[in-house]
Amino acid sequence: MPDYFEPSKLEQWRGRSVYEFLGIKFFKRYLLFTELLLLRLRGGKAVQGGRGALYSELKRLEWETRRNEVIHLVAMLLIGCLLTVRMAPLTGTQFAGIFAINLYLNVYPIFLQRYNRFRLLRLLRELEP
Repeated sequence: MPDYFEPSKLEQWRGRSVYEFLGIKFFKRYLLFTELLLLRLRGGKAVQGGRGALYSELKRLEWETRRNEVIHLVAMLLIGCLLTVRMAPLTGTQFAGIFAINLYLNVYPIFLQRYNRFRLLRLLRELEP
């Protein structure tokens, strides 16, 4: 499973992430307010302590992107399984609506986690001791 989290060559095109072409920056705008609110509620502060502290904080953030991606993957699969099992009583419109909501709530956050992980890994390579 660790290889799954590594950036692949298919996710890059002409030096840019394919997620940028899929509209991840547009999606990020909507999440920005939520992230700032959660950061304040958690009591988040700027990283202090120099290069070593920054490196360890970036490692923690990289791990969090993996964790969040797995959470969204599991949620997407569970909802997909539930849709498959409960498909008979659903109309086509209901099925399509639930499927679309599932994609919006899980696929784009997975893309966002991968996009952010690529950026974090690039920073970690630059800061490596």
